[in-house]
Amino acid sequence: MATRASQNVVYYGEFYLGTPPKQFTGCFDTGSSDTWVPSVACLDPSCQSHDRFNPLQSSTFKSSATTDSPAASVLQRTSSWGPFMVTYGTGQVAGTVAADTLTVGNITVKNQGFGLVLRASTDFLDISCDGLFGLGFPQISNLQTTPAFFNMLSDGQLDQPVFTLYLNPDVTKEPAGELAFGTIDATRYVGKLTYTPVVEKKYWTVALSGVQISGTDVSVDATRVVIDSGTSAILLGPDDSAAIHKAIPGMYLDKTTGYWVVKGGCAAVADLPPVTFVIGGTPYALPPQLWTRPAASESSTDFSGQCVSVLIGSGMSSNTILGAPFLRGFYSVYSYDMASKAAQIGFAQAAAGNK
Repeated sequence: MATRASQNVVYYGEFYLGTPPKQFTGCFDTGSSDTWVPSVACLDPSCQSHDRFNPLQSSTFKSSATTDSPAASVLQRTSSWGPFMVTYGTGQVAGTVAADTLTVGNITVKNQGFGLVLRASTDFLDISCDGLFGLGFPQISNLQTTPAFFNMLSDGQLDQPVFTLYLNPDVTKEPAGELAFGTIDATRYVGKLTYTPVVEKKYWTVALSGVQISGTDVSVDATRVVIDSGTSAILLGPDDSAAIHKAIPGMYLDKTTGYWVVKGGCAAVADLPPVTFVIGGTPYALPPQLWTRPAASESSTDFSGQCVSVLIGSGMSSNTILGAPFLRGFYSVYSYDMASKAAQIGFAQAAAGNK
């Protein structure tokens, strides 16, 4: 299934809920386990600006995954936030848990639990997605529902126990990416896939052996990384971010904004070295075109013609997160064996452009 990108930050595509199916655009997020859409009962501007779900128009709707309560029981908007509330870096949503038939690509999951959002903060007003499509593990579901991928596995719907993500390295080409369930597309990568075990089955977390610049090891504290398609940057501990950038000739810290800036502007990006993340003992070299981006007018600083690093020193999380910039460089396969409960991620260099 093809995905689209919003300013190369958010990757999203279509899925359907209900009978008859109602189309929504969902942000595909390996860092979340929740799927939610706005309810027609939500009157907040952030809901009004998106497609909304009306449970009265679906013959297969349930107000929870375990009951057959009438749809009308969830068409009640209150001023309070609940019974579920989820806080993201971009705001909050709240509502009730429901269940209905979900279709994504050519796969249909019956009685899929999802969030029916009744309140949404204004942060979501202009986002490209109507809602969220979570691809993480059940253990971190705020809604206490089983993500669609794991229901597909339980139902025996997948030829292979995987989903795959391809984010096009060439941002000028369509499709911007592709999400596929149950199949691995060899035309989307070059070389061979190398798998590494997931070390914590909450997020898709793998062991980080080290970071290298031009073949030289950089001393970092991080020993594991979360693979998160819903994060628009690469988030590191502040000390790790500083150590990596100081090892790269041609970068300087703009103290006004906190951004690491490319000396010589965007024209000098091609002269920068790759940043290599060693995952499970295998090096993955991210070219400078993917670990930098053109700068906007940040704060009062004139960044016209400048490029900044997307390797951000963040104190918001104890996790090191390899977000969309890393995934644009590498095709990724997320595998889970229902019998052994073993999970692993495979990476290979992403193929450029269209098929």
